[in-house]
Amino acid sequence: MFPMTTESGNVVPAGDFYLDEGARERLSEVITRIGSLVRAGEIAGVTDEQVRRWRDGKAKPNFGSIAALTYAAGKSLDWLAKGEEAQLPVVSSHAQVTANAEAAGFTLVPRLDVQVSAGHGRVAMGEDPLEYLAFQANWLRSRGINPSTARVLTARGDSMEETIRDGDILLVDTSIDRIKDNAIYVVVYGEMVLVKRVHGRLNGSLQILSDNPRYPPEEVSPGEVDLLNIAGRVMWFGRSI
Repeated sequence: MFPMTTESGNVVPAGDFYLDEGARERLSEVITRIGSLVRAGEIAGVTDEQVRRWRDGKAKPNFGSIAALTYAAGKSLDWLAKGEEAQLPVVSSHAQVTANAEAAGFTLVPRLDVQVSAGHGRVAMGEDPLEYLAFQANWLRSRGINPSTARVLTARGDSMEETIRDGDILLVDTSIDRIKDNAIYVVVYGEMVLVKRVHGRLNGSLQILSDNPRYPPEEVSPGEVDLLNIAGRVMWFGRSI
């Protein structure tokens, strides 16, 4: 395997990654930031029990997995190893992080400053990513997700409960804009950004459906369909426990 580097340029072999007691404490913080051992295992491509063994010092993690977890938590490898943040320009640092992640088989998916309304909450939008979450590229492709067009958003509201809850993280493929009945989409209608099921009808109208029975279906007439934009399909979601 190729050698890889930390953000400060230190070369680290792409094999096992030694964690001393301080690094294991910081790994525990990484797991907390990610949300759960189960979610950490999904990111690293291992079981939650294996992540627990890394945290407890009973096994050594490989470099690719530990890099993915660290990046997903918004931290640097220098911080994990030494407790110090790398002082590099953002562009250079992200370029190096991206190269390291791709070499290890991971894709860094942007988490956007878009809070998708699954109810009647306010919508906040922004162009720049808040952070990048690491996913195994093969895992994305196996679920029909194009790694280059994947984005992470946050759900707000209760209209899609019990499927999607307030605060859930949504993995969206923004290249998908064709409607498959009853799949879940991010739709833009006027100034609203919503996460809903979409159902096409024979008369050319669309039904916008919520999973929570407290929210009745809404209909978009054939004359207004062009005003509704399918911004992507929700392919996966995760939540903290």
